[in-house]
Amino acid sequence: MPKDPGSPSGDDGSSGGPSDRRKELLRYAGLSSEVVASVGISVFLGMKADKWLKLSFPILSWALPLLVIVVLLINLIRQGTGKKNGK
Repeated sequence: MPKDPGSPSGDDGSSGGPSDRRKELLRYAGLSSEVVASVGISVFLGMKADKWLKLSFPILSWALPLLVIVVLLINLIRQGTGKKNGK
């Protein structure tokens, strides 16, 4: 029976069976959940802080999620570059 060319166990030099693909999928699912939860919480806290400070322009509702996204991107870049260097 011929092998499926798209299968992960093919001889195309790719390492990774189904368990490696699951681990990678779970890793990205975790990252996406972290991003959604972090941005949602920061928007909520920014809205509450704007109301508490009685600001006419919702500056914290914009600034906190933007700050969270920047921090998450920096952490993601650090994690990605750390793996390439063998750390």
